[in-house]
Amino acid sequence: MDIKFLFIALFVVLLVACQEKGKDGRVLDTVTTGSIKIMVEEGYQPVITSCVDVFDSIYRTAKIDARYTSEGEAINALLNDSVQVIVVGRKLTVEEMGYFESRGFKPPQTLIAYDALAFVLNASNHDTVFTVDQVRNLLTGKISKWSQLNPKSSLGDVLVVFDNPLSGTLRYVKDSIIGNGMPLTTAASALKTNEEVIKYVNGHKNAIGIIAANWISDTDDGGVQKFMKEIRIADIATVAGAEGYGPYQAYMAQNKYPFRRAMYVINAQARRNGLGAGFASFLAGDAQRIMLKDGLLPAMAVTRLVKVSKE
Repeated sequence: MDIKFLFIALFVVLLVACQEKGKDGRVLDTVTTGSIKIMVEEGYQPVITSCVDVFDSIYRTAKIDARYTSEGEAINALLNDSVQVIVVGRKLTVEEMGYFESRGFKPPQTLIAYDALAFVLNASNHDTVFTVDQVRNLLTGKISKWSQLNPKSSLGDVLVVFDNPLSGTLRYVKDSIIGNGMPLTTAASALKTNEEVIKYVNGHKNAIGIIAANWISDTDDGGVQKFMKEIRIADIATVAGAEGYGPYQAYMAQNKYPFRRAMYVINAQARRNGLGAGFASFLAGDAQRIMLKDGLLPAMAVTRLVKVSKE
């Protein structure tokens, strides 16, 4: 037998023997190998899809199976142990963390970026600047007709549409915009996805949709360019008479856009050297440039070099 072949065969045998195995005898994943299913708040689908594609292309023996769903469903799946890694717009509550502490560990919750809520309007609607109070009044029903905002408007009743009744968007609206336990307007309705909200607003002149800004933030993306031809993005001002700002990266960085929210990856893999930890580390590290390019505000500082010519 060829001595070179013998050494190669021996190396493969030793490599397999050294792989960590579970109680069922299966080889366990590592930070860069194996496969894992994750759940992601659907509002973050554009950027996380890009991150998964890059991660899988770098680590050819790893496979991230991302399922895009609502924030509520992702949290429930984590607590039910049907998935071990999620990407959502909030940290676990004290009660939710207590569940994991009772099992002997605390899942790392890593801040990876900031995005925002975007308020989208039909392309024919020219009332595109709202104050924070006006937004709150639209969401609670105190403003129910477009003529209350603009006496010249002929759009009639305001229709408010969301992506999903269990989404992080709706939770943020209730907790951070409306607050004080006030009810949502009866004119509000939920669809299923952010894309459906955009299509609905495109077809209804009197609608205002609330989506994750990630769906319209990457202006180089062909899909985003198509969406932007179908809708208008509202600017938000802190008070009447002040300048309004849109849900864009620069304004999030300067705290000029009021409806910014955090984005977390939560890893409930009890093993600290599993693929969940590897992907979480990637999102907080190399993927920060992907998030910058996609129009989100990275949680970690990413340097962008700009060459300035002297004349």
